[in-house]
Amino acid sequence: MKLFKQYSLLYLLPLLVIYIIVASFSIDNGLGGDQNRYFVYAKNILDGGYAINGPLFLWNGPGYPIILAPLVYIGQSLAVLKSLNVLFLFLGIIFFYKTCLFHFNKKKALLFSYALGLYYPNILFSLKYLLSEAFAFFLACGLLYFLNAYMRKPSKKIATFASLFLAFLILTKVVFAYVVVCVIVFLVVLMTFKNYRKEAYHVLTICILANIMTLPYLFYTYKLTDEFPYYSNSGGQCIYWLSTPYEDEQGEWILVDNTTFKDRPQYKNHKPFLNSIDELAPVEKDVSLKEKAIENIKSNPKKFLKNYISNVSRLFLDIPNSYTYQGFSFILVAIPNSFIFVFIVISLLLTLHFIKKIPTMILVSGCFAMVYLFGSSLLCAFARMLFPVLPFLFLWIFYMINLWKNNGSIDTSEQ
Repeated sequence: MKLFKQYSLLYLLPLLVIYIIVASFSIDNGLGGDQNRYFVYAKNILDGGYAINGPLFLWNGPGYPIILAPLVYIGQSLAVLKSLNVLFLFLGIIFFYKTCLFHFNKKKALLFSYALGLYYPNILFSLKYLLSEAFAFFLACGLLYFLNAYMRKPSKKIATFASLFLAFLILTKVVFAYVVVCVIVFLVVLMTFKNYRKEAYHVLTICILANIMTLPYLFYTYKLTDEFPYYSNSGGQCIYWLSTPYEDEQGEWILVDNTTFKDRPQYKNHKPFLNSIDELAPVEKDVSLKEKAIENIKSNPKKFLKNYISNVSRLFLDIPNSYTYQGFSFILVAIPNSFIFVFIVISLLLTLHFIKKIPTMILVSGCFAMVYLFGSSLLCAFARMLFPVLPFLFLWIFYMINLWKNNGSIDTSEQ
């Protein structure tokens, strides 16, 4: 027991071994799919810019490419760049374990950390590709730790780290910019209650500082677009496809390009409108797609509701997808995510039941997770979109289940 208390972090090392083994069998030097985009952005940063000419103008924020840029500069191979994902996942789990120690005893903290660390959809996907999921997962775990640490012992140093992690998370997955706005509103409401006021103010400070840290990027995009704040031009395509009025289509996102899209069954239905805006600049095209989406939603709200439900299903189960044969692989995602979905519902009910006994940081974690899930359900809802918010989601779920198990009492031995 003494060894466990002094060297408990060593018990996480099997996860590192697992990540290294999986990475060694899955990582290659390929840049298929979205991977090349991040590589190009990293090279653009080294050239003194960022934006890409064409449809992928500002498709995602610069958070992940900033990390890749130094390694690209010194000529590291793609396999080395992808190997960073091993560190991102493992360091994220360490942060999550240290976060759990604020709320649970060491045994439970270790158990909950393994539950998150062995969530295999994240392992199998995030380790393999030059994509931002592993880095976003690391940032979310780090943010969660520093927020909880700041609640316990506020200091300028911890506040700076928490703000930096949140700022990078916003710049890595720009949906978090809108999540933070909603969380700020939630915090303002919490501040009207005396019991939550002080801690809600602390979290609000972190949110404001993080947004200040993102201003250099927003000033850069303002020079390019004359809009402020402007994070990305990908939102229009996402909401456009979600609003599709055609009965044979389920509302999943499709990349519109000049090559592969013409081979998709959706091309016939959408080519008249998409051709009409093809010559527009990326920002204007993004606006036109959003306007068309709003028009589709107003004219056929029932179809939009069906598409939205399908999008939620895709977020957790990876189905349905239009004109696509669904292979066996979706079951591998559906099994763990079905449990997550059920526990989300249970945690929501328990939160309402035990609302007066829940610490501010757990409420913020639950709010952060639910707002993110709602925002993601309006975008390209791939199952991998769950990965960045899993730390917040798991902490909230574990705390609520533990609170219910203790009949609503907080075990002080776990604080």
